[in-house]
Amino acid sequence: MTTDQRMVMVHALAEQQLREIVRQAEAGYPEEICGIVIGTPGAPETYQVRQVRNIANLERQKDTAGFERDARTAYRMDDREVLRVLREADEAGWDVVTFYHSHPDHDAYFSAMDRDRALAASQEPLWPGAAYLVVSVRDARACDARYFVWDDARKDFVEVRSTLPVS
Repeated sequence: MTTDQRMVMVHALAEQQLREIVRQAEAGYPEEICGIVIGTPGAPETYQVRQVRNIANLERQKDTAGFERDARTAYRMDDREVLRVLREADEAGWDVVTFYHSHPDHDAYFSAMDRDRALAASQEPLWPGAAYLVVSVRDARACDARYFVWDDARKDFVEVRSTLPVS
């Protein structure tokens, strides 16, 4: 079994969970949506999709010089909602399985900003073992979704092969 196959097995969402994320991405268009999937890694039947409010527009209003992008081209998860989801996971004995967000009118790729947000100052992942799912949405319809995971050897996030039906 290849590393890609192993990582997709660990992180692969069930069709129901992917459809929920796609529904959120389409409903949120033309803005980025974001969220967290929690559960027991490798046990998709436990996975719970939790949308988290994107506060990019609020951040931009507060600091136009420091936060130049709005929710159409960036996301910033609401810290309080993230804490609520992490508390829920902790109480259930679950882990963070996947972080997800959408790219309205752009491809499903792991951007430099996505990478920066996923790394600690040490340039190591903030959430080792978590996957990142990016959903491309054009004209309010999801058209692609891709997984990215940390590769220790490359010291970077890499796309893992998977088939993610989005329609």
